[in-house]
Amino acid sequence: MNSEVSESTNQGAGNLCPSCAALIDTNEMFCPECGAPISSVATLDPMQTIRAEGFLLRKATEGKPKLIVVIGVWLLFFPFPIAGLLIAANVAINGLGTGMAGFFFFWGGIALSIIGIAIIFKVTRNYFKEGPPRDKEHIEPI
Repeated sequence: MNSEVSESTNQGAGNLCPSCAALIDTNEMFCPECGAPISSVATLDPMQTIRAEGFLLRKATEGKPKLIVVIGVWLLFFPFPIAGLLIAANVAINGLGTGMAGFFFFWGGIALSIIGIAIIFKVTRNYFKEGPPRDKEHIEPI
């Protein structure tokens, strides 16, 4: 009798997502609620790797991050605007490439700058918002 009860509870039970604590199926590679990678093989496929990296970027830019996250984002993304603006300035001044090549290098440099600035701005703005950091959520007593 006890073995039947334990088997029935194990069959209906799933795993909990480590990110949002949602109940998920044991065969899932990503949480259907928050998109967090669950399985150890979730990032073997290149497309799944992109999905997992997207989750990490969303997690870094949502809510109030820790100071170490803000510093890390600045260290990772600050070279993007600098390099992008240097590329665009080099194309504009020296005329690197003719026709379409120069066009793509110039606007590629501008796009690289905008992406880096947008990510830095969003993470820094979220850090200075009022409220507790994400990992210190307030739980109300019952």
